[in-house]
Amino acid sequence: MYLRSTLFFFLSLNAFANTQIQNINDFLDAERFSYKQETNASNEVISGKLILDPLQMYLEIISPFKESYLISKNFITYNDIDFSQQRTFEYSKSDYPIINIISKRKISENDNTMNILSLEDSVYISDKSSKQVFKLSLKNDEILVIEFEDNFGIENTIFLKKLT
Repeated sequence: MYLRSTLFFFLSLNAFANTQIQNINDFLDAERFSYKQETNASNEVISGKLILDPLQMYLEIISPFKESYLISKNFITYNDIDFSQQRTFEYSKSDYPIINIISKRKISENDNTMNILSLEDSVYISDKSSKQVFKLSLKNDEILVIEFEDNFGIENTIFLKKLT
């Protein structure tokens, strides 16, 4: 009897964890999000919008400054709207694993570039090459919260909310 109840407990946890991943994947199916980012290094809140399509990502920052990022394949085009400057540079997905996670629009448990751990309320993704860890959780099925420490040791929190 003890073996059956233990087995049932682990199967229940696995089913709940898979549901959590599926809920995040369903959330990322949307194309347009409001974007808010906070860090422990500053009181400023960066806000704007994020647009995802199959070929590229577009992040427009509205506050506290105006800039945009167009991310496609291995290139980022940075546009500083306040100073009318634009620059395009090549990047490696291993240098920016957050782009890789969001641009896929799906957490795949078969992805050999990441380790994935699902808990009751969150999904932890560890990028194998950079060792960077991301915590993803849904708040009231309306806001995806992504928490991580960047390469400089600064804690970041990104809030994505679907736009209609």
